[in-house]
This record gives sequence, structure tokens and C-alpha cells, in this order.
Amino acid sequence: MLINSVIFVLQETLEAALLITVLLTINHQRGASLNWLFTGLVAGLFLSLLYAVNMASISEWFDYVGQEVVNASLQTAITLFIGLFALSLRRVTQNQTDGDKPISRAVRNALFIAASGSITCAITVEGSEILVYLRGFFHQTTELQSALMGSSIGFAIGLSIGVLLYYLLRSLPPSLMRLTALILLAMFAGNMLSQAALQLTQADWISSSQALWNTSGWLSESSIAGRLLYALIGYEATPSLAQVISYLLGAGLVLLLCMLGKPASSLSDPNKPAAG
Repeated sequence: MLINSVIFVLQETLEAALLITVLLTINHQRGASLNWLFTGLVAGLFLSLLYAVNMASISEWFDYVGQEVVNASLQTAITLFIGLFALSLRRVTQNQTDGDKPISRAVRNALFIAASGSITCAITVEGSEILVYLRGFFHQTTELQSALMGSSIGFAIGLSIGVLLYYLLRSLPPSLMRLTALILLAMFAGNMLSQAALQLTQADWISSSQALWNTSGWLSESSIAGRLLYALIGYEATPSLAQVISYLLGAGLVLLLCMLGKPASSLSDPNKPAAG
């Protein structure tokens, strides 16, 4: 029970920790305050508690697939928020290229909404699953202590990995750090949309299909490494066509928005200052 709790909570914590770490790295580089982080944490913790308490009734929605539909909606929202963040960050970069023009209030608000909104949704999904998991042990006094201890260890490990990743990103040169962070964001967005497709497949809102490939012989999803890779990059040993398409759409959307609106002058001659 101890190991199972460690792995389960570690997997849930890692997903939120990865998102927070990458957003924190990018926002620190551009000198933003931490208001978006505090807002996302507080709102996410409140909504995760509310979601977990009402999970039984929510599960009855949409002909008893409410939990799958709500989770898929939240995961899709995370992808869209990350896309908004990438687009707004592109506008900030474009302003800097065009002679350090001041960032408009609309762009600053978009960055705040995107960062805090994505964290709120992520913590709501992951936090509610942890709370529901632990609630199952409240009437099992013999296993409750082991579950709580394992959950604490898993949470601490996930938090430590997030901190380590943050300082690892900060140690990179600024341009490489930005590129790495954006790639991680794109992969995270693809992972969320892929998970949303899986949830909707389980709810029979998307037709199920055979797996495109099977790598469980090399790395099983139930193994520790498989679960960690699932949390970090969305590893699936037997993905369906809908999951693969969703992953590519989510990651591609973020990468496309990162490049959207790139000044023509910077494309033709990176050393030539932009006009205007």
C-alpha cells in the first residue's frame, strides 16, 4: 500500500509540478510577479476540494459519465490556456524585437489568465483525484496511515523533481531555456489533449479503436518508469488513433502559436533591427 500510494501521488503531483515549473521559469525570465501562481494555487485547491466532495453526484451527469466528461473538459481547457500563453508570449517577444515597445495591458492580462487558468485546471484534476484516493482509506484505519505516509512521500518527491527541473532550466542560456520551456509546454499540452481523448473514449463519446502500436514489452505503463514518463511526456504503451491525433494537435497548436506573428525582418536577417 505504501508503494502504491507513493507512485499514484507522485504521478499526479508530477503533472502539476511540471506545468508550474515551466511557467515559473518563463515568467521569472520576463520579470513577472507571482500573482498568477498564487491565484492558480488557491483557486485550484478550492475547486479540487469542491470537485472531490461532489464527485459522486458529478459522476452521474451525462448518463453516468460525468467524471470523464468534466476531466476531459478541464484537460482541454489546460491545452487552450497553454495556447493562449504561448500566443501572448509571442506578442511580448515581438514587442521586444520591435524596439522594446511596452507590453499592452491586454497582453499582460492574457498572460495572467493563461498561466493562472492552466494551473487552476491542472490542480483541480490532479488534486481531486488524490483527495478521492485518500478518502477511500478514511474508514480503513489499518491502511490509512500507510496511505497517508506514502502520499506524503510521493508528493515530496514530485515537488523535489519540480524544484530540480526549475533550477536545471534556469542554468541554461536564456535562448535555450526559453526554447526548452516552450517545447515542454507543447508536450504538456499534447499530453492533456491526449488524456482528454482517452476520457471521452471511456465515456463512449469517441469511438474506440485498436492501438496503433504496443511498446509495453519494452516499457510497461504500470512500471515506475512508465508512470513517470506518462506524467512527464504523456507516454502511452498502447495509444489509440484519437490519442495520437490529439497529442499532435495539442503540441502542434502550442508550437504554431509560439511562431505566429514572427516579424519578417527577423526571419530574413536576425541581426537587422525591425522596422518601426
